[in-house]
Amino acid sequence: MTARLERVRPADMQVMMPRVLLALEQIRDRAVEAERRLAMLRALKDQVEAIQSARPRRAVDRDGFGPPRALSLEESVHRSWCGNLQRLLIDLGHPRSAGQARFAIYREWVLRQLLKDLGRAADAAVRAGQAATPGTWRSLHDLFLYLDGRDEVAGPAPAGPTRFNPGNEYKRLLLLGALGEYRDLEQILPVIVPRLREWAGLSVLKRDVCVVGEAAWLRLDLTADGPARHARPGDAQPYQGWVLEPAKPYTDALAPYPLRERHLTAAA
Repeated sequence: MTARLERVRPADMQVMMPRVLLALEQIRDRAVEAERRLAMLRALKDQVEAIQSARPRRAVDRDGFGPPRALSLEESVHRSWCGNLQRLLIDLGHPRSAGQARFAIYREWVLRQLLKDLGRAADAAVRAGQAATPGTWRSLHDLFLYLDGRDEVAGPAPAGPTRFNPGNEYKRLLLLGALGEYRDLEQILPVIVPRLREWAGLSVLKRDVCVVGEAAWLRLDLTADGPARHARPGDAQPYQGWVLEPAKPYTDALAPYPLRERHLTAAA
């Protein structure tokens, strides 16, 4: 029987983490059928979640400036776990699996798990006032582009108010990530976060648009390992690329709160 997550002792965690990381790396490197890979990952799920729940906060520069840092062991486990899920998602989406109901069920489980784990890392970083684990936002952007390229952003489930919609979940995380630019997060989070899923459904992703002076729109660099950003004085104009137009209630709710000042990089 799996131990409850809160009962894992620090000493046990230090023994568990290297073993789980090694197992994840071995799964990644093995040439096995998708169903076998899925079974192996599911067998590690509780241990991975215990590690993620116990992951300590690391003070880093939220704006992403400064020298790169090495991943902690906990972060390495998270990255390897999500990398395995991404590979499995692609394997389960192979044309040879098309039309097989069980593969559709497996694939939705993997997609939900991947969005949950990447989203948990993004959420924890915003709440702690830190940058997310390196690779988190890049993985989210890559996942969105993969789904968008397969016309799967709306999700595989039947239409309905509670259907699983990965596109809306991605937009929810973009809205969440943008909160990291604000001061007064302790006041903002309890007001904004409970409404993000609703407001994500009302927000609109736009590709390859030319933006001038739209301060409320979030600029999105899908090649970068970072969340969407607000335009600031001094940014290049016009901006050409992907943007997220947030729902008006989201921007109205944030209107009273000032953005933090961005750090300045030294001139080369």
